[in-house]
Amino acid sequence: MDLIADTTLLVGLWRKQPWAQSFATRNADQSIGLPWIVLGEFWHGAEKAKHDPEQVRQFLHIGLPILNAEPVIPFYGRLCSSIQDHPSYKLMGQNDLWIAATAMALKKPLITRNRRHFDKIKGLRFQALLDE
Repeated sequence: MDLIADTTLLVGLWRKQPWAQSFATRNADQSIGLPWIVLGEFWHGAEKAKHDPEQVRQFLHIGLPILNAEPVIPFYGRLCSSIQDHPSYKLMGQNDLWIAATAMALKKPLITRNRRHFDKIKGLRFQALLDE
């Protein structure tokens, strides 16, 4: 796997937003990892919007599920410990911390639209996608 997706990328692809489709076209040769937390966030939104579960399942074949949290847990612990006294810690939310820890543990760049949260994390490689 080459990249780690944040939920914002999946939502953009689901909605066929130009910035997301452009990114997918430019990176068609790269595989995308989908952390369990991202899958959960996406399913939450899909349930809330009452999307057809079978269409959601088919769509999620877009990437490779990352279901094993074992290698991520130490990174999550270190990450939370290192930023817990910073004001951004309270603003981030635990899901984003888990997503960042996954990218760090797997040494892959995170693809997101959420620069505001992820740019506070030292050592995280990420690409923030902007409107094109």
